[in-house]
Amino acid sequence: MNKTLVPWAALSLSLALSPLAGARTFTDKNGRSMEAEIVAKQGDQVRIKRTDGQQFTVPATTFSPADQEYIRAWQAPGGAPTPASTPGTPAKPGAPTAPSGTADPRVKPGAVVALEFPSLPKDHNGNVATCNVRIPEDYDPTKPVPLLVWIGGGKGGNTPNGGFALVDKGHYAIAGLPYPSTVPTPNTALDNPKDFDVIIDYHKAMLADVVKLLPNLDPKIRLVAGFSNGAHTIGTNLTRGEGYFIDLFNAFIIIEGGGRDIDAKKKLREKFAYLAWGNDAAKKGSKDYMANYVCKAVKDARLQVTDHEMDGVGHDFPESEKALVKTWIEKTVLPGLAAGPKKP
Repeated sequence: MNKTLVPWAALSLSLALSPLAGARTFTDKNGRSMEAEIVAKQGDQVRIKRTDGQQFTVPATTFSPADQEYIRAWQAPGGAPTPASTPGTPAKPGAPTAPSGTADPRVKPGAVVALEFPSLPKDHNGNVATCNVRIPEDYDPTKPVPLLVWIGGGKGGNTPNGGFALVDKGHYAIAGLPYPSTVPTPNTALDNPKDFDVIIDYHKAMLADVVKLLPNLDPKIRLVAGFSNGAHTIGTNLTRGEGYFIDLFNAFIIIEGGGRDIDAKKKLREKFAYLAWGNDAAKKGSKDYMANYVCKAVKDARLQVTDHEMDGVGHDFPESEKALVKTWIEKTVLPGLAAGPKKP
């Protein structure tokens, strides 16, 4: 099974073609090589062009340490030098980004923008890798827009619909993240860290394009919510201390899942978490599972935690419980984030 996001299988074709003027040999972490040149980069994402002319965007961390250093030092022809960054440190997605160039014409109030990634694996539903982003009805490019990212259960999906009940969709940008088909879904990927690496990199590429699509994202209001496999995804990012993910978001909603670790690599004292589990064991509620793992992990991360037992609920996320999450966001998260860090 090929678990690499870059299409290395086409290597023999690309090497047989005439080389590009600025081509060099790039090597991934598994030792596979390909001839390509850098076309552009933004944050920790790099767009490269193979010798067959195909272009695709991938995280710089896909490549070997030497290639990552080359990517950090690379600058567009005629452009200003790119400041060096610490190896392995992603761009700071939580910082406001000034719009540059022409605004994306797809970004209109109430529109759904499909961010497609044909160079990435298809999702578990057989679709081209896509992150759909719903633009709020009150969207104004001159004003900050809050963000909610939804990560679903089961095979996942690329639509934002699962997040509609959690926030005011007339005011929030809402995106949906799918899972790559080249590795198992998160509940099984928990057994193999390398499988989860693929899921994390898959999402990282998509999230980077969401940030690029909406350069006026509100740095204070960026939420991520997930049910079941989505909760496993969020919890694993938290316990691993995955920099891009935990820097991008400042509130984490984990429902009926959360991974299998009890420790967190980074402390996130000024961020929020909401955990909910069903207590009906006959319907596969995750009360004991979450108590043994993710509940301990978020406390280790020093998140400001609200936990909630869904009485009489099994492995589910009913509309009544979504309403409670919405209230928590409005009454706890938004005032807390607006107040800023607490004074020591």
